[in-house]
Amino acid sequence: MERNEFLKSLGLGVAMVCTGACFSACGKKSDSPEPSKPNGGGGVPSGTTASVDLGTQLLAVGSSVVVNSILFIRTAAGNATTSFAATQAICPHQGGALSFIQASNYIQCGLHSSRYSTSGSILAQPNDGGTTSALKVYPLTVSGNTLTATA
Repeated sequence: MERNEFLKSLGLGVAMVCTGACFSACGKKSDSPEPSKPNGGGGVPSGTTASVDLGTQLLAVGSSVVVNSILFIRTAAGNATTSFAATQAICPHQGGALSFIQASNYIQCGLHSSRYSTSGSILAQPNDGGTTSALKVYPLTVSGNTLTATA
């Protein structure tokens, strides 16, 4: 084999390997119904707690605050646990920040406009054609003026 032939065959072999690697990296999307969850699905590690001082935060119905990746929402007057909701603060679709939209009484993703109820159920799928899953909702306790959610 002459030098030119060897270099041509070597170049062709390298090109085929690179093409194969490129095709496998650019494969089709998964057919799995499970949505993409880049940030662990937006959930908070088990055992994590977050607290809110009800003397200074969540004073009005419809107000919300994020503490330790937990979205706290005041849904009614009074300081009973039933007057509040606590969900994950990161969208399970692709990790967008969630906000409570008081005027419409739902939680919305800032990235693809997925919408959820304060109980975590899905009201609208993402506007990018993807799918999302229900939000994690965390149990609450009230002690004095401290509202605590536990993941």
